[in-house]
Amino acid sequence: MPTIKNRLSAIILLLPVISFIIMSCAPAPRIPVAGKARGLDMLTLLPADTSAFLVADWNRLVNLKAVQKTMEEEKELAAYRKKAEAFVNLRRDVYLVAVAVAGDINKPAENAVLLVNLKYDRSKLIPVENQQESTLEYHEGIPYFPFIEIEESAIGCLAFLDDSNLVIGSEKAVKKIIEVYKGKAPNLLASREKRSYLRDINMNSLTAGWLTVPGGLFKAEAGDNPAFKLMEKVRYISSFTDYRRSSYTAEIKVYAESRDTHQKIAETLSGLKALGLGLSGEAPEVGQALNSLEITSGERYVKLYLSLKEDLIEGLKKILKEKMSGERPARAEKTRP
Repeated sequence: MPTIKNRLSAIILLLPVISFIIMSCAPAPRIPVAGKARGLDMLTLLPADTSAFLVADWNRLVNLKAVQKTMEEEKELAAYRKKAEAFVNLRRDVYLVAVAVAGDINKPAENAVLLVNLKYDRSKLIPVENQQESTLEYHEGIPYFPFIEIEESAIGCLAFLDDSNLVIGSEKAVKKIIEVYKGKAPNLLASREKRSYLRDINMNSLTAGWLTVPGGLFKAEAGDNPAFKLMEKVRYISSFTDYRRSSYTAEIKVYAESRDTHQKIAETLSGLKALGLGLSGEAPEVGQALNSLEITSGERYVKLYLSLKEDLIEGLKKILKEKMSGERPARAEKTRP
């Protein structure tokens, strides 16, 4: 008869095999299909040299009570929403959006793109090819409109990839996305350099982001400032935010050159947190938020984790508005009887 110890040993040995099978059964990333796509699928449309992105689960985000309240209170947002909904229902038909720099981050104007995963009727937007006034053009068989032009050079374009995906950006960036979509260029998930880092991001969250920190970004400010000197050693930053059980969570990971650098960055951030706590006497909400901030460091990264209840966030928003308008009243001092 096998002993309990032998059984446990067999189970432990099987765990890696079971984990591998479960991971193998997960659907591979694919071109996003409206209503079925995941955040990870949006990365299949971005080129391998993408230096920054922010993917949002728009359908979840726009239907949150806090977001709906903001959209109703802000008149300018309500006006934009009305214009957009002449084209598509923002709460029902838009699923995922991604903002990205599809190339060198030091040239955002020519590399910035907006990807939208949605349900829409292409036939109502793309004119008949032989229509004389149409400015419709094609790249790799994909139709696109140059809609902002300066001296006959397309600055902004709208491309119709398929019935689920639109791309807006410069002509150069839009053409890069089209080439990735058509399989003529590798996508971001094919990048060996970034692949392991991208695995650290929860792409099923409300938002997920990535940034390649450009070299020399903090060089001018560094001087003798140790904090800026540390930031000069940061290579990548990833993040995600989510909303569960009336709480918003945020996680940021900072990737630097070594474990020692990670530890020093964590110590510096912890020092700033302590300073903030010391200055938050008149705003206890700020103190509560800072107290919930967890800062840890390890071999791969520095991790910042924050979890805030919805009512605390409302309190922080109120404080911010009062500070900006200069209306925050002084707290009455307690008097002894």
